[in-house]
Amino acid sequence: MPAVVARRRSPRSAHALVALLAACALVLLPVLLGPGALPAARADSSDDWSVTRYDLHGELAEDGTMDVVLDLDFDFADDPGHGPYIAIPELQEIPGDPDRYRAFEVTDVAATSPSGAPAQVATETESGTLLVRVGDEDVEVEGVQSYRITYRISGLVNPDVDGADELYWNVIGPAWEVPLEDVGVTVEGPADVQEVRCFAGGAGSTDACADASSDAATATFRQRGLDAGEQLTVLATWPVGTFDAAPAYAPRRTWDNTMGITPVTGSVAGVATLAGGAAVVWVARRRGRDEAALDRAATGAGGAAAPVRPTPPDGVRPGEVGTLTDERADPRDLSATIIDLGVRGYLRVEEVDDDAARPRKGGGQAGEAASWRLVRLTPAPGDRLARYEEVLLAELFGGKTEVRLADLSGFHKARAAVQGALYEAVVEAGWFRSDPSAARRRWGLVGLLVLLVGAAAAVVLVLTGHGVLGIPLLVIGALVLAVSSMAPVRTARGTAVLAETLAFKRYLASVDAHALRIERGEDLFSRYLPYAVVFGLADRWAGLFAQREAEGAPVTAPSWYLPAAGVALWGSPGSASSAVGAFAAAAASAATPGAGGGSGTTGFAGGGVGGGGGGGW
Repeated sequence: MPAVVARRRSPRSAHALVALLAACALVLLPVLLGPGALPAARADSSDDWSVTRYDLHGELAEDGTMDVVLDLDFDFADDPGHGPYIAIPELQEIPGDPDRYRAFEVTDVAATSPSGAPAQVATETESGTLLVRVGDEDVEVEGVQSYRITYRISGLVNPDVDGADELYWNVIGPAWEVPLEDVGVTVEGPADVQEVRCFAGGAGSTDACADASSDAATATFRQRGLDAGEQLTVLATWPVGTFDAAPAYAPRRTWDNTMGITPVTGSVAGVATLAGGAAVVWVARRRGRDEAALDRAATGAGGAAAPVRPTPPDGVRPGEVGTLTDERADPRDLSATIIDLGVRGYLRVEEVDDDAARPRKGGGQAGEAASWRLVRLTPAPGDRLARYEEVLLAELFGGKTEVRLADLSGFHKARAAVQGALYEAVVEAGWFRSDPSAARRRWGLVGLLVLLVGAAAAVVLVLTGHGVLGIPLLVIGALVLAVSSMAPVRTARGTAVLAETLAFKRYLASVDAHALRIERGEDLFSRYLPYAVVFGLADRWAGLFAQREAEGAPVTAPSWYLPAAGVALWGSPGSASSAVGAFAAAAASAATPGAGGGSGTTGFAGGGVGGGGGGGW
């Protein structure tokens, strides 16, 4: 039952290697760890059961103890049951601390029933969680029954967190089996509350609850309803020193005393890990090296000046440049290709003012507070499309002549087809031995297989008290995954084109505005802009032309990009840079699936201490 002891950022999507290692660790956790997960439900709650009112009142004393009064109305409908139960954690894992649990002491548990239902209390501790059952196992009730459950709990307060004493409490945890309606939480402290926040929803949700407010020393939180498994986390802070309390801890079993680490087993595991790791690195270096290394002068090594090329490699498109450079066809390569298709006359980008967008002030700048419309055009004869460009146009427009970029939120689902065609293009050009993404996948599958075998072996060895001997396979498998990025290998031809590409990148990164040769009627800005997008230099490239335009040079406005009415692309410093950067970022975003997890706020549902459950029996 992972939890955050103090306010932290919400979880974000993890690197694939970390995720795989975490998955393997989960295989071992049930054996290696003791308390830390809520036990299974005590009985199968009926689908018709629900809590129609959940009203918790907590009174915090200066010593950090809280007297809790929980009033709830439990609706058994027409499916009789004995009563409700709640689960209160007494031990909780601490992220990053393998030697201790966060401990909470729960005492003075009692219950009554204003509606006259049986209210006997039975408690038991299982897996670090106190289970409180209310009711009579020989008597069943139905309909709506009211219960009041009281108890005292200590250890919830986090003193001096970011300059405040804090209660960061996961009041409703993920183990509630029944939906809850009309949820209210009130907490009274010994001093005036400084700040209140509340989060509701699935694990990691940063959605605010319906209401969070404070009045003097009282913090109040409300949520209209929670489905089974959804959580409610409240945050309230008081001035530092309000509470004379410190978190309590309990010892936790460690790797050292469960993995059988001795001088012999440790030495064997260490030697095997080093030998296996060295073998993986050796193979990766031999098989993952480009066929022709970049010339030292081409990279500026050894004190030699790196060459600068004022033009891109002949016949090499921006998306191909990006894929060759980092061996990945990523969203930025696709957004650069969209811009390149516009420059070549296959489409036009038009700014469209949105009612919901922030209104421009003082005329505004191009790209500011606007969305975009893509218009399909018929290009001048003589230009040919690569297959990946044909696929990209087909996926963008889907047979239409114009589309709104904001309506392409599902474009990332078709990204794989475009990427696959782009990988085919760089292989057909003779720059790679094989599809770079396929090469990474092959290495990744080998690493995953070794990890799974290592995890299975570790479980068996843990049961015999020698789990440390399973570590080498886990480390070797992780190392294979880590070096899988070395799997794509450039050919000698690909390395030569890469050298030209890096020389052109140095030009875009270093050229002075006054060194640009701008002929009247020539759109040099647009010609190299897609490459600047690939290299992350779009702002700099646009800035050079903004400077020259301000000095009176004959800067030609792009015909492929139409700012909103009344806004000039070069109308003010940074306007072109803002427009191009905003559009490129929006196009890349359309090709990127939404990231899971939270948004980086200072709290989330499921964070904090606590996280109990409940239901009926």
